[in-house]
Amino acid sequence: MRNAPATKGGARVPRRSGVGGPFAVPRLEELLADPDQVRVLDAHTTRALKTQAINALILLQSHDLDAARAGIDIHEHLRPDRLLNVSQAAEKLCVKRDWLYRHHPDLPFRVRHGKLLRFSELGIEDYIRKRRG
Repeated sequence: MRNAPATKGGARVPRRSGVGGPFAVPRLEELLADPDQVRVLDAHTTRALKTQAINALILLQSHDLDAARAGIDIHEHLRPDRLLNVSQAAEKLCVKRDWLYRHHPDLPFRVRHGKLLRFSELGIEDYIRKRRG
């Protein structure tokens, strides 16, 4: 591996064995294609390749998380919000109706619809999600 010719666009690092001149560092896809190349890598090259692989995994993972968040946000915007009555909201929150009547002024998902007291279903779900952490 140390005497391999430089690949187009490949990184070059100095030799460690005392022999002059740089040598080519194989790309990750080259190692995957020919796993026997790993046996001839020195420690410095191995660390450099590990760093590249870890950075690639972190980048892909963050991309997946961003895509999942976008999917959740899109899903919530597509679903219309329903207004729940006190009984439905109490059931969803696992509390008694009396508790909702007493605490509704402090709840962020309450909606006044004329004289009727209603609760936003999406607001309740967001409230529960935030309380869980």
